[in-house]
Amino acid sequence: MKKEKSISNKIFVGVVCAVLVLYTVSIFIPIIWGLMTSLKSHYDFTIFGNKVGFPNLDANAFGSSVNEFFRLANYAEVLEKATIHGEASFYIGDRLVTNTSDNGIGMLLVNTLLQSGLGALLQAIVPAIMAYAVAKYRFAYSKVLYAVVIFVMIMPVVGNQPAEITMLRNLGVYDTYWGFFLQKFNFVGMYFLVFYAFFESFSNAYLEAAEIDGASQVTQLMKIVLPLSVKMISSVFVIQFVHFWNDYNTSFLYMPTKTTLAYGVWFWNTNNQTFKSTVTRVASSMLLAVPILVMFVIFRDKLMGNMTMGGLKQ
Repeated sequence: MKKEKSISNKIFVGVVCAVLVLYTVSIFIPIIWGLMTSLKSHYDFTIFGNKVGFPNLDANAFGSSVNEFFRLANYAEVLEKATIHGEASFYIGDRLVTNTSDNGIGMLLVNTLLQSGLGALLQAIVPAIMAYAVAKYRFAYSKVLYAVVIFVMIMPVVGNQPAEITMLRNLGVYDTYWGFFLQKFNFVGMYFLVFYAFFESFSNAYLEAAEIDGASQVTQLMKIVLPLSVKMISSVFVIQFVHFWNDYNTSFLYMPTKTTLAYGVWFWNTNNQTFKSTVTRVASSMLLAVPILVMFVIFRDKLMGNMTMGGLKQ
């Protein structure tokens, strides 16, 4: 019986590993294809029909007299021509407001970093603090707050965006960073539950020792709880940063004049007016994908490592 069970376990593990390998390959193939395509010339990709292979070493394939294996001119064209014109007209009460902007590649990156960095920070810190309060302090509304989180997660939210946009406009914070931060300053979602489970297992010995020494609740939070939870919070921050980096929907709906690089890539790939060449549009996509790939390589331990908390000696 044990031998048969061992064989079945090996078969199961083998099948799971094979599926994971295939899934990993399916992710990396488009990235590798995109990198190779972004280094090709328009002649090489279109006229010579080199859709899949490596960039052509023939100088004629580049329409130039110089052998150029790495066609970095595609990226130079993206950096030079990448401009998004943003315009938004809306009413605040009876007053018509019109916002316009022309965002070059520099401003697109600034908007992307602000929205990704600060948005991810809020979405990591706010749920953590709220989950700590609900898990460790059994006040009258702690169960109500936990129930609200579950209720919001299971209820369909189709059709709430028009109401949200109307509210932001009436508050005068639509198409502003204040409105963006207001949207992200919430604690509902999956990561509240992750933090809640984490803080339920958080030892009270730290807090009791600090309380004996006269530390206030805020001091305990800032000097004990958050520092000991930094690995968990940083892991959520990295995941949320990747999410916001790739998010073009927020710029499209809520911040039309503060567009991000993700929105720019979506616009350039659905509108041929800026970049008419396929290789140039692929190069713009690689500008968005490669930084996240590098970030994953750097922070892979935080994304895949164990989120634990130490400090107690048994």
